[in-house]
Amino acid sequence: MFGYVRTATAELRLRDYECYRAYYCGLCKTMGSCTGQCSRLSLSYDFVFLAAVRCTLAGEEPDVRNFRCLLHPTRRRKRVKKSPQLAYCADASALLAAAKIDDDLADERGFRRVRAFFRRLFFGGAARRARRRHPELAKKLSDDLARLREIEKNASVASADEPAEVFGGLLSSIFSEGLDGNAARIAAAIGDAVGRWIYLADAADDLADDAKKGRYNPLLRLFGREPTDGEWESIRLGLSATLFRAQRAFELIDSFPCPELREIIANILYIGLPKTAEKLTHAPQNSPKETTHES
Repeated sequence: MFGYVRTATAELRLRDYECYRAYYCGLCKTMGSCTGQCSRLSLSYDFVFLAAVRCTLAGEEPDVRNFRCLLHPTRRRKRVKKSPQLAYCADASALLAAAKIDDDLADERGFRRVRAFFRRLFFGGAARRARRRHPELAKKLSDDLARLREIEKNASVASADEPAEVFGGLLSSIFSEGLDGNAARIAAAIGDAVGRWIYLADAADDLADDAKKGRYNPLLRLFGREPTDGEWESIRLGLSATLFRAQRAFELIDSFPCPELREIIANILYIGLPKTAEKLTHAPQNSPKETTHES
């Protein structure tokens, strides 16, 4: 379901982009040391956004180091050194990946179920390490995904908001876990809004394929068919309204460990996500989803 939260790279200054990539590389290295090398295959830009938000709210200034990457051996690259917040993001990524795999094993059939089985073999160790460190969060994610599955299977629920609310709550827990006071409230608000946005964006992205294959899609359930042009406009407005809540929460942050973090988060919330929503709601068959490891 992830892969939509990204920067509008062309709008970033060079130093902001280098910081963003340093967080990406730092999170990749941290996942290798915290949750195992296989877990690095699940790295997505969504968790770089999580890292930027968490490090900001925890007041964790990035410690940037030079290193050599096996994928890019010819020149040195920059990465943010392992830190408590990056370690947490590595665990959160492993927990969410494992919860999604378990959900697929319970819900899918055929090739999709076989694929989920082999994914669990690869990511099982990462999930076990993360669960030992965050047992309550692991249970919350599992419960939320089970509830989401029940809603999706209930044909009487003709709503996109109800399942989006559950996924928003799931992301709210991930963003706010372990934080206190205003930091926890801001993180929860950003996570909730972005989680709802991701769920609806994913539904818009998959709508044509789900309609063709007869799979569940909250927008198909809501409209009873593929949306008309006017209904796509209402979806677009709904995504904008949802994102506005995350933007308002972001504006409550009164200090940043470094100016680059502010620019990265603002770029994603005010430019990157709106551009993605525009693409999805105008041409949903052309997916902008990107989950592969950065080259």
